[in-house]
Amino acid sequence: MEELHKTGKPIAVVLMNGRPLTINWIDQHISSIVETWFLGTQAGNAIADVLFGAYNPSGKLTVTFPQSVGQVPIFYNMKNTGRPRDPNNKYSSKYLDISNEPLYPFGFGLSYSSFAYGDVAVSKKGSRDQSELTVRCRLTNRGDMAGEEVVQLYVRDLVGSVTRPVKELKGFQKSMLASGESKEVILHCAPGTCHFIGGT
Repeated sequence: MEELHKTGKPIAVVLMNGRPLTINWIDQHISSIVETWFLGTQAGNAIADVLFGAYNPSGKLTVTFPQSVGQVPIFYNMKNTGRPRDPNNKYSSKYLDISNEPLYPFGFGLSYSSFAYGDVAVSKKGSRDQSELTVRCRLTNRGDMAGEEVVQLYVRDLVGSVTRPVKELKGFQKSMLASGESKEVILHCAPGTCHFIGGT
């Protein structure tokens, strides 16, 4: 890869792997990375469609890619430590040679379009212990290509009597938008459940 990079030619890296990799050099030197995992018999056609712009990719990572093998295993939904990370406190939980952040977090993914989130609103009804939440947001495709975006909702409980992860995925929905199109995405969270109920 380093020798290819020396040619000065544009390079797109296509990864075919079954687990997260440490690819810091590639991340720093190569402008395009396509994660394909292990696809089936039409893998070549699907990858070519993405590389040549016939299809706008929309996938999101279902695992976290670490900066270093020393971070493995690394989870998106880990429990909070008793000594929360503080860059100004040498006794808090952190690495000394790298940051605690992953290279690519769970749920990360790009496309040939850019999507903007706006008008986020949360409403609640019901009692404290049996409350139901409705989360709304306005999703807009600001790119020149039609594309799909996966709206993801994460939560964190800071005061629960039982410790919870610092980040939990509670719902998601993939929405197709034409260039310049906007759509309201609605997520309904009832006690013990969280699911999308549609959008307009």
